[in-house]
Amino acid sequence: MRTRFTLLALALLLGVSACGADPGTAGTSPDDSGAAGDAPSSSASSNTDPSAPEGVWGNPENMREPSLELHEDGRLTGTDGCNRLMGRWVLEDGTVRFQEVAMTMMACPDVDQWLASAASAVLAEDTLLVYDGAGNQIGSLTR
Repeated sequence: MRTRFTLLALALLLGVSACGADPGTAGTSPDDSGAAGDAPSSSASSNTDPSAPEGVWGNPENMREPSLELHEDGRLTGTDGCNRLMGRWVLEDGTVRFQEVAMTMMACPDVDQWLASAASAVLAEDTLLVYDGAGNQIGSLTR
């Protein structure tokens, strides 16, 4: 009888303690600034400084044309008109340098995949002039 009482008390105690845990906050600390599960916001597309490279270049709404987004945190995302690309970028002496760029490798007939060769870029007003590793201009994207 005493064993039954102990097991019942233990089960009740475990059940009550489980009610206090919020699964939506598992793994977060009280110091977290955002709610658990919130995606990081991208303010790169709202950049209003025309001399800053951060922002959207090209038209990402048209997935059949090249576009890039240079995020404020140094990430880059985009498409060459067929394949998705992602990587990092840095600004060195007025030149955007693309680093660690990876792309999907789908076969894309009738798509000029020039953005796959991008190594650097330079801002010219509202245009991003894109260069390959040899320094040849291979294309351009507008804001």
